[in-house]
Amino acid sequence: MDEERKISRAAMADQFIELANDFTKTESKERVGAAIMFAAARYNAFEASSKADDLNKMREDALKWYSDEYKKMLNANIDEIVGMHS
Repeated sequence: MDEERKISRAAMADQFIELANDFTKTESKERVGAAIMFAAARYNAFEASSKADDLNKMREDALKWYSDEYKKMLNANIDEIVGMHS
């Protein structure tokens, strides 16, 4: 895909959040959040498998990397929400 045609990560996230918000019309935030985490885990496992010759051997490295990245993103978003309400 051409670089100028790529959608930004933030724009993609906004589209996922828009879909999640639509789901909250009929589902609880907790169920929607659980579905998002499950979808992310499923997709990230797929992504990791596409990068590893032997995913089972690389499992712990993949778990650590994805967990660390999620923690950074969650912390940044919590900081943003706390800042909006301060």
